Amino acid sequence: MILGLGDCNMKGAERFEGESYLKLVAKELKEELVDFGVTMSTTREGKIISRNYSPDILVVAYGLVDSWKTFKYSPYVLYYPNNFARKVARKVVKKYKKMARKTGLNKKLGEKFVVPPSEYEENLKKIIQQAKKVFLIETPPHHRQTFRNSNILLYNSILKKIASKEPKVKLIEIYDTFLKDRSLYLDDIHFNQKGHSLIAQEILKRF
Repeated sequence: MILGLGDCNMKGAERFEGESYLKLVAKELKEELVDFGVTMSTTREGKIISRNYSPDILVVAYGLVDSWKTFKYSPYVLYYPNNFARKVARKVVKKYKKMARKTGLNKKLGEKFVVPPSEYEENLKKIIQQAKKVFLIETPPHHRQTFRNSNILLYNSILKKIASKEPKVKLIEIYDTFLKDRSLYLDDIHFNQKGHSLIAQEILKRF
């Protein structure tokens, strides 16, 4: 069984109508697929989901939201497991953060990572514990909010660190390729079919 844990780029953006890289890999390997690609999710959600699975193959793609900087005093509301109360809470928090940006509170009081680097690393270590074979997918660069890319690189370096110490973990390095080739994108951050196909090929090469 293949378990996928990641954000919207794992499952495919809302406008994406093709086959995600997970589906392509599962089809090629003739494996059952459980896809937990959840929009806006982080390693915090991944840690919760992973407790219920011991997959043969685990594919992890978090970092885009983890590495985002937001108002220092804003709470985080989980996207999984989801319910009505959390949906309402996220709307309230979103308005609160928007107000903080508009009034300059972000600059006055400071910002923080949604998931700090140290927590990101610890969450990933817990997520991969029960899997037999793990693929960590680098977070691609943002082509509109390019100021985010230095933080994305920081979080990608954590993936590299974990892969270098865990024999069962393979790092799928895509950042540089996606930085150079905009034709792999559906928009400024989400993959199109060409992008998904490329990642699937890179994963399959590592078997």
